[in-house]
Amino acid sequence: MSEETNKIRILAVDDSKVMRKAMSKVLGQDYDVIEAEHGEDAWTILLHEREIQIVFTDLSMPYLDGFGLLKRIRESEDEHFQNMPVIIITGKEDDDETKQQALDAGASDFITKPFDSVQLRARAQTHINLETTSKKLAQTEDKLEKQSAIDELTGLNSQNYFQKMGEETLSHAVRHNGQFILLRLDIDDFNRIFIANGKQFADNILNKVGVLLAQLCRKEDTAARIGLAKFAMLCRDTDLESSSQLAERIRKEINAIEFKYGENIFRITVSIGLLEPKIDQGSVFSDMFSETEKYMQKASKEGGNQIAIKSLRKESFKKQISISTALKLIQQDHTEYLKNHVTSLTQQLLPLLDFLAGNTDSEISDQLAAIKKQLEKNSRH
Repeated sequence: MSEETNKIRILAVDDSKVMRKAMSKVLGQDYDVIEAEHGEDAWTILLHEREIQIVFTDLSMPYLDGFGLLKRIRESEDEHFQNMPVIIITGKEDDDETKQQALDAGASDFITKPFDSVQLRARAQTHINLETTSKKLAQTEDKLEKQSAIDELTGLNSQNYFQKMGEETLSHAVRHNGQFILLRLDIDDFNRIFIANGKQFADNILNKVGVLLAQLCRKEDTAARIGLAKFAMLCRDTDLESSSQLAERIRKEINAIEFKYGENIFRITVSIGLLEPKIDQGSVFSDMFSETEKYMQKASKEGGNQIAIKSLRKESFKKQISISTALKLIQQDHTEYLKNHVTSLTQQLLPLLDFLAGNTDSEISDQLAAIKKQLEKNSRH
């Protein structure tokens, strides 16, 4: 096997022969560069050349443009294509909206014409290293399990792990009349930051935000990265006031982080949604999380760098009938109305039964404990 065939393969796609040859000249020293004139040629080559590990593609091309090629790659059922780095080559005529569209479609990075040799090699090396690392992680079952539970860039938990912990926490809260708080955080204007400053700078932001969240997260809580610049926290056995203080601390400390790009110093802001959910037998964690997302979006739409807070639990308490009101209704023989509040009244009784069972003689205490156990069982069905 020749030295040439040992090189990592890169596909350069551009309808300009001059641009293709320029990329081949710069990257050909370290890589085996294959050229394609437009998206259709590129797709055919990709289907037959499985060794290709990275694609550089222009946007404006005949037959099939860069968006069409990116769409085919990302919508393929082949995992090799789904994970393949695709770097979009943009021109001066391409505005931020075009770059945003490409990013939303699954672009891995951008490089702007005219590019210099150092910039082009750096982009290629960065994504080749990421691709190599990903393949090494996928070689063993243990590493695959770790990859599914941990976000490699930030060190936080993954979205799948967060969902699993949320469901377990909800199940525990329903059984034991517990409570938790959900927090959703987005970095404001992250896509614009990515487009303007590049992937390496954007990754540095994500990493530092992840480190900060890990530092502020208690051992009993769960923090996760659940999207490109999306984070979440599940705070167990805490109240809304304490969680609000935590959210404000997170907001301020993220504001204080300085990011250097060239000679410029950047700071970022975040939008946070905080939800105290109402927990009962019919609660679904995914619904609670979707509700939390609404308040994060509210904070974002109102200008960002703020916190939107909602307590569904307090609202449900306002609608509840108190034990004293229930007793009055029973005395007045208006029990029909109470049938819709059995679960609420049961949950209010459980702490009282706990107290009575712990402060009376053993025989009555055992009877009260049995009643409490039966009430808890009934409230779950």
